[in-house]
Amino acid sequence: MNHEAGMDARQVQVFFLVVSFIYIYPFVHADYAYIDDSWRSLLLADDAWRNQGRILLEFLHRVLTFSSVTVNIFPLPLFISTAAMAWAMSRLTLHYFPQPQIPACLVVLPLLCNPFFLGNLSYQYDGPGMLLALVALVYGITFNAQTALMRWLVATVLIAIALSLYQLTITVFIGLCAVEFVAGVKEVRQAKAVLSQLGQRVLQLIGGAVLYFCTAYQFVIDHRGDFQITGPERQHIVIEKMLFTLDKVSLLSTAGNGLVCLALLTTAALGYLMLSKNIWNMPSRTAGKSIVAILYIGVIPVLILCIPGAMLVVAEPNLDARNFIGFAGGLVFVFLLSYEALGRLGYSLRWLLIVPVLCMFSLCYAYGQVLVAKKELESAMGHYLAYDLSSNKAFATIKGFYFIGPMTGENWLPRAHGAITHAPILRYFLSNSSVLLRIEFLPRLGINNARPGRREMLDASLVPVVDGKFYQIYVTGDKGYIVMKEITDSEDFTEPLPFQ
Repeated sequence: MNHEAGMDARQVQVFFLVVSFIYIYPFVHADYAYIDDSWRSLLLADDAWRNQGRILLEFLHRVLTFSSVTVNIFPLPLFISTAAMAWAMSRLTLHYFPQPQIPACLVVLPLLCNPFFLGNLSYQYDGPGMLLALVALVYGITFNAQTALMRWLVATVLIAIALSLYQLTITVFIGLCAVEFVAGVKEVRQAKAVLSQLGQRVLQLIGGAVLYFCTAYQFVIDHRGDFQITGPERQHIVIEKMLFTLDKVSLLSTAGNGLVCLALLTTAALGYLMLSKNIWNMPSRTAGKSIVAILYIGVIPVLILCIPGAMLVVAEPNLDARNFIGFAGGLVFVFLLSYEALGRLGYSLRWLLIVPVLCMFSLCYAYGQVLVAKKELESAMGHYLAYDLSSNKAFATIKGFYFIGPMTGENWLPRAHGAITHAPILRYFLSNSSVLLRIEFLPRLGINNARPGRREMLDASLVPVVDGKFYQIYVTGDKGYIVMKEITDSEDFTEPLPFQ
C-alpha cells in the first residue's frame, strides 16, 4: 500500500532541475569543440542553419549573443536549454501522473538521458537548440485548452518551431503520442476518448509539418535530407539502415549492464501484457475496443521505426548517434511499462527504476571522459604540428599551407581504449566525422595561414621535409602541404611490443 505523499509541481521541477544539471555536467567539464563547433567558432557558419531549414537555431544564437554571428558563448545556451528541458519534463510527468513521486519522475527522464542523445549534446552550438526542440514538442503534448481548436493551433505552432530547430525531433513527438495512447489504456479510459486524442495528435502533426513547409523549409538549400531513395535499391537501403540501427541499439547492452537491460525489458514486457487486459475492460463497444487493441499492437513497431525515423528514406547515407533521437520515445515507453509492472508486483519495487537511470548517467559520464581524452589528444597533435611549423627554418618563407586530412574518419584514442573496449557504443557516439585533428584547431595555436586542401593537389614526387608519426609536411615553392597520416597503431597500452 502506498503511504507516501505525492510531490507538488514545485518539488517536481526542483527534482528535474537538479538531476538535469548533474547529467549535463560532463559536457561542461569537457568543453570540447565537437566537429561543427570548430568551424562555427571561427564565424564560418554563414547561413548554414538557415540553408538546412533550421532558421530558428540561427535566430536563437543571434538573440543569445546579441550579434549576427556565431560567437561561442558555451555553456550559457546549454544551461538555458537544460533549465527549459527540466521544466518540460516536469510538465510531462504531471501530464502522466497527477500526484507523482520520484519513481514516476524517472519514467520521463529518458527524454534527456536517451543514450543516443549524447551525440546531440556533444555539439556546443547545435545541442542546446536540439534540447529546445524537445521542449517545444513536450509543451505541444502537455498544452491543455478547453477547445480542440486551440489545442490544435498551439500544438501546430510548437511542432513547426521544433522542426525549425531540428527536424529529426519529430520522431520524439510521434513516440510521445504512442506513449500517451498507452497511458490512456493504462487509465482504462473510453475507447472513443483514446482514439479521439490520438486523432487530434495526427492532425497536430500534419498541421505542424505543413506550417514548417510553408515557412522555414522555404529557406532550404542544402538538400542532403531530401527523400531521394528511389529505384530498385530502395528496399535494400532501407533494410540495411534498419539493421544498422538495431545493431547500434544492441551495443547499449554490455557485460556490465546486461542483466539490468534484461530485467528492464522483461518487466516492460510484463507490463505490456498486463495493460493489454485493460483494453477489454474499457467502457466501450466491442468495435472501439478492437481498434484500440490493433493500435496497441502497432505501438511497438512504430516506436522501433521512430529510432532512425526519416533517416531510413533520406539521401544522407551516414547514421550517427544524434540521428537516433527518436529512441527517447521508446525508452519512455519501456520505463512506463516497467513502472506499471513493478507497481503491481509491489509498490516499493518501482524504486528499482533508479538502476537503469544510473546506468544512463554512468554512460554519460564515461562519454564525458572520452570527450576529454579526444580533446587532450587533439590538443597534443596541434601542438606537435605548431612546433614543427614554427621552429623549422624550411617553413620560414612559406606563405601558406594546404591541410589535407586523413582519408578515413579516425577515432584513435589510446586513453579511452579501456572504456571503449567495455562499452563499444562510446566510439559510435563520437561519430566517424570526428577526425584526429581538424584544420580549424590551428588558429588557436597561432597557425592562421592553413587552408583546406585535397590529395590531388600534392605532387607525388615531392619528398617530405617533416615525416612524423602522425603527419608529413611538404614544401614546393612558397606553398606547403600538411598531410595527416592514417593511424594504424594499436590503442591498447597493455599490448606486448613487437620485439623482445
